[in-house]
Amino acid sequence: MRTKYLVVVAVAVLAAALAWLLAPKAGPQPPWGGGSAKPAQILAAIEVEGRGAALANGTSKALWNSTKPFKLALEAKPEACWVFKGWLVNGTPYSAEANATLLVKGNTTIKAVFERPVYAVSLVPVFHPASLGANASARVNGTLLKLPVNASAPACSLLEVEPVAPRGWVALNESLRFTVNGSVTLHLAFEKVAVVVELRSELVPVKVSGVINGSLTGFTAGGRGQPEVELAVAPGSQVFVEPTGDRKGCVLYNDTHLACFDGWVVNGTRYGGFQLGFTARGDTVIEMRTVITRKQHPVAYTEVLLPNGSLAKAPVIPTEQYMVVPFIGEYEYVGNGWFRIKGLNKTDGAAYGFVIILPENWRRIRVTANYTRVDWRAATPSIEVLCKHVAVGVYLMPNVIPGSETNVIIFDRGLVECVGDLRVTASLDFTELRVAGRCYKQYVQAERGSLSLSGAGASFFNMPVGLLLVNGQDGVIYLKIEILEMGG
Repeated sequence: MRTKYLVVVAVAVLAAALAWLLAPKAGPQPPWGGGSAKPAQILAAIEVEGRGAALANGTSKALWNSTKPFKLALEAKPEACWVFKGWLVNGTPYSAEANATLLVKGNTTIKAVFERPVYAVSLVPVFHPASLGANASARVNGTLLKLPVNASAPACSLLEVEPVAPRGWVALNESLRFTVNGSVTLHLAFEKVAVVVELRSELVPVKVSGVINGSLTGFTAGGRGQPEVELAVAPGSQVFVEPTGDRKGCVLYNDTHLACFDGWVVNGTRYGGFQLGFTARGDTVIEMRTVITRKQHPVAYTEVLLPNGSLAKAPVIPTEQYMVVPFIGEYEYVGNGWFRIKGLNKTDGAAYGFVIILPENWRRIRVTANYTRVDWRAATPSIEVLCKHVAVGVYLMPNVIPGSETNVIIFDRGLVECVGDLRVTASLDFTELRVAGRCYKQYVQAERGSLSLSGAGASFFNMPVGLLLVNGQDGVIYLKIEILEMGG
């Protein structure tokens, strides 16, 4: 029994020992219980943006790791033409110093940022003598740029600058070639050597003549396809310009219309003469004004009120074939005895003219003219009676200031006999004016307006005396004619 008991006890003790050994244990394991856990790693990566090198602890090593916090001595080295901008740590600015120290406590991305600086480049023209109107240019690496130029260029850019002088000037600088290492201002000098005459004529060519650059010169410029022409002429050159085309300066515009000369604009000032002459002393812009008008203007008809109250047709004949300037104007009968004439709003040379055929036996007529002026520069319109060699009548109001007025004029046919054989000479002397003035006072009644006298009489038009002549340029005239008295 004793032996069985000991065996049982030994088995129980052995089972308890095994159970204790196999049961899970809390706390540290004894060395014989298995391997230990690995410590966490701290990683640092170094990157570069732009062109340059980023060193850490004196090496170009890009990845760092440790189980404990560690320091990195950072150093940035930009390449040529680049500069160091700063360090970014996990995307946040850290330091702008090229040499910096960073304590790495956790996973970290470090970036060295480099940039290529951009510098201002200015090109400034200098004119001798000084000129506000000159337009110089420069080719920069082959691209033509108008001066002044305010631009920018990256560091170490190679620029080639070639001055381009405007017409009439020469460049005093040669082409420049340089590397951009900082902001720079270049002054490009130009010297005046000739006067520039710019001709602008979009429709009618211009005939140019004169003593230009020391020799007698003549040529044609401008017109369709060549609307602007620049001439460089020596100071003091004598230049004359006039329109080409017919005697009025008209050329064919299309099948039904003409393009016609209507004056000059010289440096902003208007001139009306057909030929323009000047001495070239400074840059000059000459622009030809043109108008579009019909090739032919048909005869129209108005109605004249007779003493018995009836209306009689009266031809209204455009005088374009007799005019030395282009005929421009619209005209029509609007009814109830009124005839409408419309000129241009602004004109320097073009005009309108009409001869109105009246019954030959009229003795006294009343003319009512409602005139609206729109251009103070325009010639004041007139209504005159054709005498043998001259026409005498009235200038309408308003005569200068734009506006509207009604003019009532009564003509007595005695005016024709009074004027008689009077002629107007080129000088228009006092005797001629005295005779015309005396007849005007005796046979013309006009509340407003003043004496008008022209050298285009019945003999000029090859028409009978006693007809009405209407001339003008701008605005609108509504015209009504009443015969107050007729002879036998």
